[in-house]
Amino acid sequence: MSESKKEKKTAKGRVDQLNEQLLEAQFELRKSGKGPVFLLIGGDDHVGKAEIIHTFYAWLDNRFLNARAFTLPRGLEEQMPRFWRYCRTLPPNGEIGFYLGSWYHQPLREFCTGQISEQQFSEQMQDILRFEQLLVHEGASVLKVWLEYDKSKPVHEDASSSTTVAMREWNDLSPAQFEHVHGAAQRMIELTSTEGAPWTNVCSNDAEQRDLQIGQLMLDAIRAQLSEEKQSTLPHSWIPSTRELLDELDYTPAMDKDEYKVQLDYYQNFLRQLVRHPDFSGRSLMLVFEGTDAAGKGGTIRRITQCLDPRFLRVHGTRAPTDEERRQPYLMRFWRHIPAPGNIVVFDRSYYGRVLVERVEGFCSAAQWQRAYGEINDFEHQLQQSGILVIKFWLAITQEEQLDRFEAREESPLKRYKLTDEDWRNRKQWSAYREAVHDMLEFTDTDESPWHLISSEDKRHGRIQALKIVCESLQHALK
Repeated sequence: MSESKKEKKTAKGRVDQLNEQLLEAQFELRKSGKGPVFLLIGGDDHVGKAEIIHTFYAWLDNRFLNARAFTLPRGLEEQMPRFWRYCRTLPPNGEIGFYLGSWYHQPLREFCTGQISEQQFSEQMQDILRFEQLLVHEGASVLKVWLEYDKSKPVHEDASSSTTVAMREWNDLSPAQFEHVHGAAQRMIELTSTEGAPWTNVCSNDAEQRDLQIGQLMLDAIRAQLSEEKQSTLPHSWIPSTRELLDELDYTPAMDKDEYKVQLDYYQNFLRQLVRHPDFSGRSLMLVFEGTDAAGKGGTIRRITQCLDPRFLRVHGTRAPTDEERRQPYLMRFWRHIPAPGNIVVFDRSYYGRVLVERVEGFCSAAQWQRAYGEINDFEHQLQQSGILVIKFWLAITQEEQLDRFEAREESPLKRYKLTDEDWRNRKQWSAYREAVHDMLEFTDTDESPWHLISSEDKRHGRIQALKIVCESLQHALK
């Protein structure tokens, strides 16, 4: 047997062995429900970015692979938060995702073409770091490869530009702009290569060696995912809030029926005019309602929404996550419901469940709910930066008033359905929920997205206060 035939046979043996190991690892990953595993692929044009995905589709079970290719944002994507389109496509646990033109491509292009400064580029890399950190903390494994040719070495025939799929991500750049790509890419790698989401430079001169190297990276990542135990250690020392804001709230304000009707009519008309303002077509509104059980969230939401055009309005009553949603980072299901420009979304309970019910009931670890404050602040910052006005309410009532309302619901044929065994059980944990609310108010009250703490001891007063805050906040935003 000639030397070249022996080399080919040896190479085929390595490919077959890796293929078998990857198939077995994929099966185990699927069975375990851990993951997902992401592979982000970047690099020059003609370096085989598409071919890598073709290779994995040839090696693995296609039913549990997710490939996504992103161009620069267009249409609605340009008006939404940067990570919105990526969050809508994240694969569930147990699966493998491939991303071409990932969340790195746009800032890298803008930096190379002079559209953003070096400082802005670094800031966007920090945004990406926090996004990837959220994915990793929620159990994902993130691999990132940057492909390029080594000009000092010969290019194997199978890796030549004449035989590869042309991923035209940089072809419209001028020669001077393209000169910046490699330096900018290395800066990107320096800023965003972490233990949980590392970058690897991969030489594409030899397509077979390229695919073997990336295949081995994938195999190592899946095996690490399968062997990794859930972290039980806290991310930092926990210092709870020392302010008891619920005790500082004045629960005495009340409003008589006649005054309520006048105020309700005034603020509903005011809100109707504001959302018809031409400038609102370029903005959007997201209302977040949290509060004590029986505090009147539903009634307050109805008074706000009944004066709005239902074509541009959605109300989401947040419930326990589905099995599919449990297999994804907890914020993903809320990313899917954020409003498009000119629209209004109302959350009747929200993503704050992570630091409220999930914390108190033990549905998540201490490390998860303690991290969530920063993750939520970052989420809301991205929404505000893209033109979404976020207004948050906590409707508060006393323990005595809650008992009166529970008992009234029990006696009412029209309201009996609202009262559940869970409500009574939650009432027994009043102190635990009170502590969780104080921490939430302390650590997620920001200049951009402040909390509005409203006494709803008198329902009419609470409804008018919420309507007034919505109108004044929206009026200020439109100015």
